[in-house]
Amino acid sequence: MAAKSRRIAAIDVGTNSVHMIVAETREHGYRVVDREKEMVQLGLASLDGQPLTDGAIERGVSSIGRMAEIAAKWNVDEIMAVATSAVREAPNRRDFLRSVKEATGVKVRVISGEEEADYIFRAVRSAVEVGLQTALCIDIGGGSVELIVGTSEETYFTRSEPLGALRLAQRYGLVERPSARAVGQCRRHVEDRIGKLRRRIRRLGVDLCVGTSGTIQTLATMASPTETAAPGHGLRRLERAAVAALIPILASMTASERAERFAIDGPRATSVLAGAIVLNALLEMFDIEELLACPLAMREGMLESRVAALEESEESGGSLRQASVLSLAQRSDCDLKHGAHVAKLALRIFDQTKALHALEQRMAGLLEAAAVLHEAGLHVSDRAHHKHSYYLIRHADLRGFTDEEILIIANVARYYRKAPPDVSHSNFAELTPTQQQDVEKLAAILRIAEALDRGHRASVRDVAVHVRRDQAHFLIRTRSDASVEIAGARKRAKYFAHLFEVEVIVEAM
Repeated sequence: MAAKSRRIAAIDVGTNSVHMIVAETREHGYRVVDREKEMVQLGLASLDGQPLTDGAIERGVSSIGRMAEIAAKWNVDEIMAVATSAVREAPNRRDFLRSVKEATGVKVRVISGEEEADYIFRAVRSAVEVGLQTALCIDIGGGSVELIVGTSEETYFTRSEPLGALRLAQRYGLVERPSARAVGQCRRHVEDRIGKLRRRIRRLGVDLCVGTSGTIQTLATMASPTETAAPGHGLRRLERAAVAALIPILASMTASERAERFAIDGPRATSVLAGAIVLNALLEMFDIEELLACPLAMREGMLESRVAALEESEESGGSLRQASVLSLAQRSDCDLKHGAHVAKLALRIFDQTKALHALEQRMAGLLEAAAVLHEAGLHVSDRAHHKHSYYLIRHADLRGFTDEEILIIANVARYYRKAPPDVSHSNFAELTPTQQQDVEKLAAILRIAEALDRGHRASVRDVAVHVRRDQAHFLIRTRSDASVEIAGARKRAKYFAHLFEVEVIVEAM
């Protein structure tokens, strides 16, 4: 239970819309006290590698500024603001983020598609009784589509694909009475992109499908304009046949005609046909007859994550984090003594090399968790077990950690051995530039620490590091023969030397 009620504003800077909800924490969960939404269309005339236009940047800054003013009137204690596809892909994203910060004081964090999917599924699980069923969640945004498969307790699969409604509307000219050829091309593109995922998702056995985002809400209202949403979270049923029936109707109209006939916003009218094509194709490919349209989306997931973290930290401090890490280590049959010793050595290196890595102190806790769990994947397979470790940690729902922190822990564990972080790896490419830098630095430390206990014998009892200008001198304190460990550390230290541009010397005292 939170000792003091807090007010939190969550701002979702999407490709089509900017949403904000203001909530007040309660004894259990939170209560929404205000909502705001603006169809800004940041991705208009951009996406697919194009920079955000000056007009889009101006609209985005103005919108976030108005929302910050509303949040200030509610005397919020904190503002969480994240940006998704349009900003994530824009080559001039830093200009946009800087403009927002200078004009409004709001710091917007760019998140990966996978983190976006996690927030969305958190919101779904708070609104839909998933239970032991396996649910497929589909979120059609302006720039991307998120697919998540999981239960109320576990997430089995997440994927973000660049199939957003605004993106495809622009690419295939679906705004003003498109030709049947354009509609067909769009559909085939979706099928080609999702085809490789079809068997994998169907093999998981989907029992329930939930759709989120404004596009799916709009389609649900179009399909059944007289249906009253169910009480509670306002869930609506949307049949695949109804979506298919809407496509030729929408294709026969201009955007303004759609807006007038269906009483929807002009900006939404430009992209809703593309959204219908995407949704219909997905439902057919996964053999799903209907879905539940859920009005909760990423911003509610952001709040769920933040409120849970606040409650857990206030209830049990760091012990909850430690317990969740230990629980996963035990479930995955990790060598706990080895993990703890590697964590100790890693933290020693972290503390003594601050002049090089310049990381915030909170990163030490993430490094410690990654060290304890770095061999979690061994019980799956010895071959490429570091990749299995990444997956297990990523989807373990470690309590007490934020989604961003879990992302970092999983990636650091992933890179404790073999190839270093590289943008050609999908898990690393999905991180923000700041997250990538954090992972690189922590992984460089963990590589050396793990090598220093290669034999799982704690032969190395401690390590002292002296940093002088362009040199890092690692003095290894041993309790028994550690020649194998020292040789391994010298090899693993090559990445540390390259990353921090220093000469590394590793020798026994």
